[in-house]
Amino acid sequence: MDFDELYGLHFHKTYQYIRYMVSNAQLAEDLTQDTFLRIYKSNTENVANFQTYIRQVARNLVYDYYRKKALIQWLPFKSAPEQQEFVYVPHEWLVQEEARKQLYEALQQLKPVQREVIIYRKIEELSIQETCDIMGLTAMKIANTQRSAMKALQHILGGEIDEA
Repeated sequence: MDFDELYGLHFHKTYQYIRYMVSNAQLAEDLTQDTFLRIYKSNTENVANFQTYIRQVARNLVYDYYRKKALIQWLPFKSAPEQQEFVYVPHEWLVQEEARKQLYEALQQLKPVQREVIIYRKIEELSIQETCDIMGLTAMKIANTQRSAMKALQHILGGEIDEA
C-alpha cells in the first residue's frame, strides 16, 4: 500500500482519536500530521496491521506531548485568548457542537488510559482484541478500565450511559 492511500484511509480516524485525547483542534491537527510524517519516514515493510501501527504511533505522540507539557507547565507566561470571528450557523449544528464540547470536556477529566479505552471501544467501536493490540493491555484490563471509565463519565455528565 502506498503512502497516499494509507493517508487517505486512516487520516480522519487518526485525527478523531487524537482530537478526543487532546481536546484541541489545532493541536490535534499538528499531532496527526506528525503521526503521518513519522510513518512516512519509517520502514513499514514488515507492518502486518497498519491501523494498529498508526494508532501506536499516534498514541506515543500524544503521550510524549503530555510528558513535555508536564515539564514546561511551570512557565509563568500564558498565551493570549484566541480571536474568533462570528459566523451564523444553524441551531442543530450549535446543539451538536455543545454536546460534542461536553463530551470533550468530560473525556479530559478521565485518566488517560480510561479516555483511550472509551475512544477505542465506544467512539470508534473497535473490538476488545483490536484495543488490546493497540494499547498492549490484556482483555481483562481493557474490560475493567472500560467499566470504570463509563461509571466515571456517567458521574461527570450526570446521566445514564449505555455501557453495552
